[in-house]
Amino acid sequence: MGFGMSEPAVTTPGFPRTQAVPSERARADLGRPGVLMLISHFPPAIGGTERQAHALAAGLARAGHQVTVLTLSRPGVPPREIMDGVAVERALTGTGRGVSFAATYLVSLLRHLGRLRSGHAVLHAHHLYLEAMAATWVGMRRRLPAIAKMACGGPDGDFARLRRTGLSVGLPLLRRLDRVVAVSAEMASELLTHGFVADRIARIPNGVDANRFAPAADPEATRREVGLDPETVLFLGRLDPQKGLDMALQAWQRVAARRPGARLVLAGEGPARSTLKAQAQTLGLGESVRFLGTRPDPERLLRASAIFLLPSRSEGMSNALLEAMATGLSCVATRIGGNSDLVEHAVTGLLVPPGDAAALSDALTALLEDPALRLRLGTTARTAVLDRFGMDRVIHTYADLYATLAGGEA
Repeated sequence: MGFGMSEPAVTTPGFPRTQAVPSERARADLGRPGVLMLISHFPPAIGGTERQAHALAAGLARAGHQVTVLTLSRPGVPPREIMDGVAVERALTGTGRGVSFAATYLVSLLRHLGRLRSGHAVLHAHHLYLEAMAATWVGMRRRLPAIAKMACGGPDGDFARLRRTGLSVGLPLLRRLDRVVAVSAEMASELLTHGFVADRIARIPNGVDANRFAPAADPEATRREVGLDPETVLFLGRLDPQKGLDMALQAWQRVAARRPGARLVLAGEGPARSTLKAQAQTLGLGESVRFLGTRPDPERLLRASAIFLLPSRSEGMSNALLEAMATGLSCVATRIGGNSDLVEHAVTGLLVPPGDAAALSDALTALLEDPALRLRLGTTARTAVLDRFGMDRVIHTYADLYATLAGGEA
């Protein structure tokens, strides 16, 4: 993808909005640090990073913080609006591709940050990339604390992208961030390896709305409403090579031979869709694999499924995996990155080595053949999520971090 920004998974309508953003003077000063968030894409563009940023911003606004999101302009979407109490300004631009896009996007970031008004006490970038570089530079000049959240670790993660795009030269600047948020142990380790100071690394996981994503009161009725089979294995997310779905289809060939009534359902869109459909046809998987495309009701799909599958080659901390665990689903995931932070093998789910189709097929078959095991793993998974990964807890942790930085205790 070169220097260009990664695309979000899907675009959906329906977010609350008004026609104009009120002036900062008109907003109530509730004594909490104002936050300016920087992110390339924001709802109605939806991907994992965008969903977490939206939930965090909205939660902070409910708690009384003045939150502004600065993001790329988007055709057909208001340049300014209030969304869930958050002032969204779609003013950033970038032209061309590769180096051209990176340069013009960075200039746009710096230009708009240079026009900062009063009221923002913290700059928060949602990628360890161009947004974080701009936040660090402007933060140093304006004496404002700047933080960045890593979006992903591993071979497809933030540091890999910096290397791939030739922007590793920006690492000395990024090391001057006041905090870098790592959502997983893998990310924290990568930060240390790349010379970031330990006391400037904040371990804050992603969060999930455990009320929205909760077990079905009547799973059978939900299955009938959604149109899924009793032995449905669900993948929910972007159809991208990073997600390891090619390996999952290889594994599914063995699963389908042993469990003819089982169905693998892939819900989402992405660049690998046509390749995956062709692979499924070549493997003779027929009706045992379904491509649902984008769906607006992930919670209903999860409640109607028997097992959740996440065979990724790299991850940050998967929203979909958190949501599946919160829903009480038994989950099978690869032993990588944030997956290992979320899933305790044989306690809250099953972990398999990345790229191991045989191990994946064995894990899926074992769960399909043992409903009691599925129930036990799903129950303990939801308990673990409620204890550690509730969105309210995550929002409170960020609020404490902002207060510490704004108070000069960095």
